[in-house]
Amino acid sequence: MAKKERTAEEVAAKAARKAEKASKKAGKQVVPAKTLDDELDEHSPIQRITATLYIALSPVVNNYPIEGVCAEHFSPLYLQYYPPFDGVVLSYENVRLSENPEEGLREDGPSTVLARSINEYGVEFVWVTADFLVFRPAPNTYLKAEVNLQNESILGLLYLNYFTVSIPKENLPEDWKWDGSQWVDAQGEVVKEAVCKVVDFEPSGEGSISITGTLVGL
Repeated sequence: MAKKERTAEEVAAKAARKAEKASKKAGKQVVPAKTLDDELDEHSPIQRITATLYIALSPVVNNYPIEGVCAEHFSPLYLQYYPPFDGVVLSYENVRLSENPEEGLREDGPSTVLARSINEYGVEFVWVTADFLVFRPAPNTYLKAEVNLQNESILGLLYLNYFTVSIPKENLPEDWKWDGSQWVDAQGEVVKEAVCKVVDFEPSGEGSISITGTLVGL
């Protein structure tokens, strides 16, 4: 028996049905679960920001204004909690001067900048823009840190070998046990490192911060 030839319309209809099935199949594909590194990146407390500040320049730095700004204003912020950034300054770069905030957002900044002098004040004022790396342990950010202090009521973590995190006993997994000298997990392994979620943080004086975290609900 001769094979019946299909019309162009039938061929097109069959191709459309195949495409529809393929589309539905693709829509049902399982999305890979996020890895721990993915979660840490997504909830990282490290942020890069660009900020513009109105700063007073001492006359002694007029010949080297950028170096003067760094020495007088920015370098003292290292590892200090800075309220305008709501975080701890880790580093800064790309410092540039401008006569207004908008000009400072340009990567290279203007070639010539006039500072503002007010009446008999000895200092001059200028807008300064820089890119800052800031540690902001806001609620729900994740920290992977090492255990450095522990007792029956608290687990202390150290993040980046500098920032301390307190995990109260009530924020530890229920199947963790205190063996008299250290915390052990559900498998009986000594806890040396943990990923915690920040509950809150607050300035604690002299530029430092106090961080409270939890190991429950990650």
